[in-house]
Amino acid sequence: MTERVDLREALRALLWQDLSSFIQRAFLEVDPGSAYLHNWHIDAIAHQLERIARGDINRLIITMPPRSLKSIAASVAFPAWLLGQNPRLRILAVSYAEALADKLAMDCLKILEARWYREAFLPGLWKFGASD
Repeated sequence: MTERVDLREALRALLWQDLSSFIQRAFLEVDPGSAYLHNWHIDAIAHQLERIARGDINRLIITMPPRSLKSIAASVAFPAWLLGQNPRLRILAVSYAEALADKLAMDCLKILEARWYREAFLPGLWKFGASD
């Protein structure tokens, strides 16, 4: 006998458990007109950020060329992913420039307000007919 796969539940589980997949979905939200080109370095960044989330490490420096998705991964998607798992967390994000800090904060907020995010991390609200 075969089981019917609930695609919505499978996507929810993937976004909850796999930061690399979450980064990809977050990228599509904050830069919808651009093509996402996955590469091994995204998985490497996600792996190290997941180590932070687990408490395995408490310091991380990511040095890569511009346009490598460092900011989206570490300063936009990662805080949103953490807050989805534990909304009581307090996260402090810092930047060298106020304008960049504002942009990263607004991009994170865009993810937090997205329907797909709420469906993935707040599924109980959708079972009772919450609307956009």
